[in-house]
Amino acid sequence: MAYKDILVFLDDGKTNSDRIQSAFELAKAQNAKLTGVALASLKPKHAKADDDKAASRMGEKLSEKLVEDFKQSATNAGITVNTIIIFGSASVSAQKMAHYARNFDLVILTQPDPAKDSYIRMQDFSLQVMMHSGRPVLFMPYIGAKKIPCEKAIIAWDGTPSVSRSVHDAIPLLASLKQVTILVVESKKQKQTKKDVLVEGLAYHLEHHGIQVDIRLVNPGFNSVSTIIQNQISEYDIDLLVMGGHGTPSLKQKMLGGVSRKLLSSMVVPVVMSH
Repeated sequence: MAYKDILVFLDDGKTNSDRIQSAFELAKAQNAKLTGVALASLKPKHAKADDDKAASRMGEKLSEKLVEDFKQSATNAGITVNTIIIFGSASVSAQKMAHYARNFDLVILTQPDPAKDSYIRMQDFSLQVMMHSGRPVLFMPYIGAKKIPCEKAIIAWDGTPSVSRSVHDAIPLLASLKQVTILVVESKKQKQTKKDVLVEGLAYHLEHHGIQVDIRLVNPGFNSVSTIIQNQISEYDIDLLVMGGHGTPSLKQKMLGGVSRKLLSSMVVPVVMSH
Protein backbone atom coordinates (compact mmCIF):
# COMPACT_ATOMS: atom_id res chain seq x y z
CA MET A 1 0.00 0.00 0.00
CA ALA A 2 1.48 3.33 -1.07
CA TYR A 3 0.58 6.76 -2.36
CA LYS A 4 0.89 6.83 -6.14
CA ASP A 5 -0.52 10.29 -6.92
CA ILE A 6 0.23 13.30 -4.70
CA LEU A 7 -1.09 16.84 -5.16
CA VAL A 8 0.81 19.74 -3.56
CA PHE A 9 -0.44 23.32 -3.23
CA LEU A 10 1.88 26.12 -4.36
CA ASP A 11 1.88 29.72 -3.12
CA ASP A 12 4.34 32.57 -2.49
CA GLY A 13 4.49 32.04 1.28
CA LYS A 14 7.76 31.64 3.14
CA THR A 15 7.16 27.92 3.69
CA ASN A 16 6.37 27.12 0.06
CA SER A 17 9.90 25.85 -0.50
CA ASP A 18 9.71 23.59 2.58
CA ARG A 19 6.35 22.26 1.41
CA ILE A 20 7.73 21.49 -2.04
CA GLN A 21 10.80 19.75 -0.62
CA SER A 22 8.54 17.70 1.66
CA ALA A 23 6.45 16.72 -1.37
CA PHE A 24 9.61 15.72 -3.25
CA GLU A 25 10.79 13.56 -0.34
CA LEU A 26 7.39 11.90 -0.03
CA ALA A 27 7.06 11.31 -3.77
CA LYS A 28 10.49 9.67 -3.87
CA ALA A 29 9.76 7.50 -0.82
CA GLN A 30 6.38 6.39 -2.17
CA ASN A 31 7.48 6.19 -5.84
CA ALA A 32 4.55 8.49 -6.56
CA LYS A 33 3.63 10.91 -9.31
CA LEU A 34 3.62 14.51 -8.09
CA THR A 35 1.47 17.40 -9.30
CA GLY A 36 1.77 21.02 -8.22
CA VAL A 37 -1.28 23.29 -8.23
CA ALA A 38 -1.47 27.09 -8.05
CA LEU A 39 -4.44 29.47 -7.85
CA ALA A 40 -4.60 32.24 -10.44
CA SER A 41 -6.96 34.15 -8.15
CA LEU A 42 -4.52 34.35 -5.23
CA LYS A 43 -3.06 37.86 -5.15
CA PRO A 44 0.70 38.12 -4.48
CA LYS A 45 1.43 38.78 -0.80
CA HIS A 46 3.05 42.17 -1.48
CA ALA A 47 0.54 43.31 -4.12
CA LYS A 48 -0.99 46.75 -3.56
CA ALA A 49 -3.43 46.92 -6.48
CA ASP A 50 -7.07 47.42 -5.54
CA ASP A 51 -8.30 47.28 -9.13
CA ASP A 52 -9.88 43.88 -9.77
CA LYS A 53 -8.46 43.51 -13.27
CA ALA A 54 -4.96 44.47 -12.13
CA ALA A 55 -5.17 42.10 -9.18
CA SER A 56 -6.36 39.33 -11.51
CA ARG A 57 -3.40 39.87 -13.84
CA MET A 58 -0.99 39.79 -10.91
CA GLY A 59 -2.56 36.57 -9.64
CA GLU A 60 -2.25 34.92 -13.03
CA LYS A 61 1.39 35.99 -13.40
CA LEU A 62 2.13 34.71 -9.89
CA SER A 63 0.54 31.32 -10.61
CA GLU A 64 2.57 30.99 -13.81
CA LYS A 65 5.77 31.82 -11.94
CA LEU A 66 4.93 29.37 -9.15
CA VAL A 67 4.46 26.43 -11.51
CA GLU A 68 7.58 27.32 -13.50
CA ASP A 69 9.66 27.54 -10.31
CA PHE A 70 8.14 24.25 -9.15
CA LYS A 71 9.08 22.53 -12.41
CA GLN A 72 12.62 23.89 -12.22
CA SER A 73 13.00 22.71 -8.62
CA ALA A 74 11.70 19.29 -9.65
CA THR A 75 14.21 19.11 -12.50
CA ASN A 76 17.01 19.98 -10.08
CA ALA A 77 15.77 17.23 -7.75
CA GLY A 78 15.53 14.68 -10.57
CA ILE A 79 11.74 14.43 -10.36
CA THR A 80 9.20 14.58 -13.19
CA VAL A 81 6.09 16.54 -12.21
CA ASN A 82 2.81 17.79 -13.60
CA THR A 83 1.26 21.21 -12.93
CA ILE A 84 -2.20 22.73 -12.76
CA ILE A 85 -3.30 26.37 -12.64
CA ILE A 86 -6.83 26.86 -11.30
CA PHE A 87 -8.72 29.88 -12.59
CA GLY A 88 -11.82 31.42 -11.06
CA SER A 89 -13.00 33.26 -7.94
CA ALA A 90 -12.18 32.18 -4.40
CA SER A 91 -15.25 29.94 -4.12
CA VAL A 92 -14.79 28.50 -7.61
CA SER A 93 -11.11 27.81 -6.89
CA ALA A 94 -11.99 25.82 -3.78
CA GLN A 95 -14.58 23.78 -5.66
CA LYS A 96 -12.20 23.05 -8.53
CA MET A 97 -9.39 22.12 -6.14
CA ALA A 98 -11.67 19.68 -4.31
CA HIS A 99 -12.66 18.11 -7.64
CA TYR A 100 -9.05 17.76 -8.80
CA ALA A 101 -8.06 16.31 -5.42
CA ARG A 102 -10.51 13.43 -5.78
CA ASN A 103 -8.15 11.80 -8.27
CA PHE A 104 -5.13 11.87 -5.92
CA ASP A 105 -4.10 9.71 -2.99
CA LEU A 106 -2.92 12.61 -0.85
CA VAL A 107 -3.23 16.40 -0.90
CA ILE A 108 -0.52 18.58 0.69
CA LEU A 109 -1.77 22.00 1.82
CA THR A 110 -0.38 24.79 3.94
CA GLN A 111 -1.82 25.70 7.31
CA PRO A 112 -3.45 29.14 6.89
CA ASP A 113 -1.33 31.89 8.45
CA PRO A 114 -3.36 34.23 10.73
CA ALA A 115 -0.89 37.05 10.02
CA LYS A 116 -1.74 37.12 6.31
CA ASP A 117 -4.50 39.15 4.65
CA SER A 118 -5.57 35.96 2.87
CA TYR A 119 -6.07 34.03 6.14
CA ILE A 120 -9.88 33.80 6.04
CA ARG A 121 -9.89 32.85 2.38
CA MET A 122 -7.19 30.19 2.77
CA GLN A 123 -8.83 28.78 5.89
CA ASP A 124 -12.09 28.37 3.99
CA PHE A 125 -10.20 27.00 0.96
CA SER A 126 -8.42 24.36 3.05
CA LEU A 127 -11.57 23.24 4.84
CA GLN A 128 -13.55 23.05 1.62
CA VAL A 129 -10.88 20.86 0.04
CA MET A 130 -10.78 18.55 3.04
CA MET A 131 -14.55 18.32 3.37
CA HIS A 132 -15.46 17.93 -0.31
CA SER A 133 -12.55 16.06 -1.88
CA GLY A 134 -12.97 12.82 0.05
CA ARG A 135 -9.18 12.60 0.21
CA PRO A 136 -6.69 12.88 3.08
CA VAL A 137 -4.95 16.21 3.55
CA LEU A 138 -1.45 16.68 4.91
CA PHE A 139 -1.37 20.17 6.41
CA MET A 140 2.10 21.68 6.65
CA PRO A 141 2.61 24.28 9.44
CA TYR A 142 3.04 27.88 8.32
CA ILE A 143 6.07 28.02 10.63
CA GLY A 144 7.64 25.17 8.65
CA ALA A 145 8.15 21.49 9.41
CA LYS A 146 10.96 20.76 11.84
CA LYS A 147 11.78 17.32 10.45
CA ILE A 148 11.19 15.90 6.97
CA PRO A 149 10.92 13.01 6.44
CA CYS A 150 9.02 12.48 9.68
CA GLU A 151 10.11 9.84 12.17
CA LYS A 152 7.63 9.82 15.07
CA ALA A 153 3.86 10.12 14.93
CA ILE A 154 0.95 10.41 17.34
CA ILE A 155 -2.51 9.20 16.41
CA ALA A 156 -5.07 11.23 18.37
CA TRP A 157 -7.58 8.42 18.71
CA ASP A 158 -11.14 8.74 19.99
CA GLY A 159 -12.74 5.88 18.10
CA THR A 160 -14.81 8.08 15.78
CA PRO A 161 -15.31 7.35 12.06
CA SER A 162 -13.44 10.54 11.15
CA VAL A 163 -10.19 9.64 12.89
CA SER A 164 -10.52 6.02 11.72
CA ARG A 165 -10.54 7.27 8.15
CA SER A 166 -7.55 9.53 8.83
CA VAL A 167 -5.56 6.64 10.26
CA HIS A 168 -6.30 4.34 7.36
CA ASP A 169 -5.54 7.08 4.84
CA ALA A 170 -2.23 7.71 6.62
CA ILE A 171 -1.05 4.08 6.63
CA PRO A 172 1.49 4.65 3.80
CA LEU A 173 3.04 7.41 5.93
CA LEU A 174 2.86 5.53 9.22
CA ALA A 175 4.48 2.43 7.73
CA SER A 176 7.70 4.34 7.08
CA LEU A 177 8.09 5.83 10.57
CA LYS A 178 10.34 4.73 13.42
CA GLN A 179 7.73 5.22 16.14
CA VAL A 180 3.93 5.41 16.17
CA THR A 181 1.92 6.09 19.32
CA ILE A 182 -1.85 5.86 19.71
CA LEU A 183 -2.85 8.58 22.16
CA VAL A 184 -6.18 8.30 23.97
CA VAL A 185 -7.17 11.23 26.15
CA GLU A 186 -9.46 9.65 28.72
CA SER A 187 -12.15 12.28 28.92
CA LYS A 188 -15.33 11.65 30.88
CA LYS A 189 -17.20 11.08 27.64
CA GLN A 190 -14.70 8.49 26.43
CA LYS A 191 -14.74 6.68 29.77
CA GLN A 192 -18.50 6.31 29.40
CA THR A 193 -18.12 4.91 25.87
CA LYS A 194 -14.86 3.01 26.32
CA LYS A 195 -16.23 0.01 24.46
CA ASP A 196 -16.56 2.17 21.35
CA VAL A 197 -12.94 3.37 21.38
CA LEU A 198 -11.43 -0.09 20.76
CA VAL A 199 -7.86 1.16 20.92
CA GLU A 200 -6.43 -2.35 21.27
CA GLY A 201 -8.26 -3.32 18.10
CA LEU A 202 -6.64 -0.44 16.23
CA ALA A 203 -3.19 -1.47 17.42
CA TYR A 204 -3.85 -5.06 16.33
CA HIS A 205 -5.10 -3.87 12.92
CA LEU A 206 -2.06 -1.63 12.30
CA GLU A 207 0.25 -4.52 13.17
CA HIS A 208 -1.29 -6.36 10.21
CA HIS A 209 0.10 -3.53 8.07
CA GLY A 210 3.55 -3.93 9.62
CA ILE A 211 3.16 -0.90 11.90
CA GLN A 212 4.20 -1.48 15.49
CA VAL A 213 2.53 0.93 17.88
CA ASP A 214 2.52 1.97 21.52
CA ILE A 215 -0.70 2.86 23.33
CA ARG A 216 -0.69 5.84 25.68
CA LEU A 217 -3.71 6.64 27.85
CA VAL A 218 -3.69 10.12 29.38
CA ASN A 219 -6.02 11.57 31.99
CA PRO A 220 -6.43 15.24 31.04
CA GLY A 221 -7.24 16.52 34.50
CA PHE A 222 -8.30 20.14 34.01
CA ASN A 223 -6.54 20.47 30.63
CA SER A 224 -8.30 20.51 27.28
CA VAL A 225 -7.82 17.65 24.84
CA SER A 226 -5.99 19.95 22.40
CA THR A 227 -3.61 21.06 25.17
CA ILE A 228 -2.85 17.44 26.05
CA ILE A 229 -2.08 16.62 22.42
CA GLN A 230 0.17 19.66 22.06
CA ASN A 231 2.00 18.78 25.28
CA GLN A 232 2.55 15.21 24.07
CA ILE A 233 3.95 16.48 20.78
CA SER A 234 6.42 18.69 22.63
CA GLU A 235 7.38 16.20 25.34
CA TYR A 236 8.02 13.27 23.01
CA ASP A 237 9.49 15.25 20.09
CA ILE A 238 6.69 14.18 17.73
CA ASP A 239 6.90 15.34 14.11
CA LEU A 240 3.56 14.10 12.69
CA LEU A 241 0.01 14.15 14.05
CA VAL A 242 -2.84 12.06 12.66
CA MET A 243 -6.35 13.09 13.66
CA GLY A 244 -9.90 13.31 12.39
CA GLY A 245 -11.47 16.29 10.67
CA HIS A 246 -14.82 16.34 12.45
CA GLY A 247 -17.75 18.43 11.39
CA THR A 248 -20.55 19.09 8.96
CA PRO A 249 -19.78 20.86 5.66
CA SER A 250 -23.20 22.56 5.56
CA LEU A 251 -22.33 24.92 8.41
CA LYS A 252 -19.00 26.70 8.21
CA GLN A 253 -18.82 27.34 11.95
CA LYS A 254 -19.24 23.63 12.59
CA MET A 255 -16.93 22.34 9.88
CA LEU A 256 -14.41 21.23 12.49
CA GLY A 257 -14.87 20.04 16.03
CA GLY A 258 -13.29 22.12 18.78
CA VAL A 259 -10.14 20.01 19.10
CA SER A 260 -9.56 19.82 15.33
CA ARG A 261 -10.12 23.55 14.91
CA LYS A 262 -7.75 24.43 17.77
CA LEU A 263 -4.96 22.19 16.51
CA LEU A 264 -5.35 23.29 12.89
CA SER A 265 -4.91 26.91 13.95
CA SER A 266 -1.95 26.29 16.26
CA MET A 267 -0.16 23.28 14.74
CA VAL A 268 3.60 23.00 15.15
CA VAL A 269 4.02 19.73 13.19
CA PRO A 270 2.48 18.38 9.96
CA VAL A 271 -1.06 17.05 10.49
CA VAL A 272 -2.93 14.41 8.49
CA MET A 273 -6.71 14.92 8.47
CA SER A 274 -9.52 13.18 6.60
CA HIS A 275 -13.25 13.70 6.68
